[in-house]
Amino acid sequence: MLRLEKATLGKFGAQDIVSLITSQGWEAVLPDALQDHHLVLMSDQIRELLSGGGWNGGDREPPSAALPLTLLLLTKAGVNRSGDGFEVGLETLHEALCLLNTAVDREIVNRMLQRKDAIPIGTGLIRGLQMLVQHAKEEAESDCNA
Repeated sequence: MLRLEKATLGKFGAQDIVSLITSQGWEAVLPDALQDHHLVLMSDQIRELLSGGGWNGGDREPPSAALPLTLLLLTKAGVNRSGDGFEVGLETLHEALCLLNTAVDREIVNRMLQRKDAIPIGTGLIRGLQMLVQHAKEEAESDCNA
């Protein structure tokens, strides 16, 4: 059975994301570019967000990198910006988290099996997010026209 002591991995938060982007560019936060310990922590944080756990004041810290990373990737995928911010529907955000979760977990398994995909996981993730953003835009337009 595979086991991992999460306590030995440290923490991964928004400040770590900023440091990676500042030093290496935004592509440094794609799943296939993250270091192993950041990748595992990201997987755990995404699971916490998707399950709704970790926010009840218990002994676990709330996820601190998963949400900012997801929002950053959505902007790179073409979410419309307005003024100083942008709007993302909860359904789009949830689906983006699911895509990111799949990409992160796939990268973990690829590293464990020492294999590579024909299309890098980060490239596939951005393409999937672009399709998600396009679909959300089309839905919003059809709702406005109805």
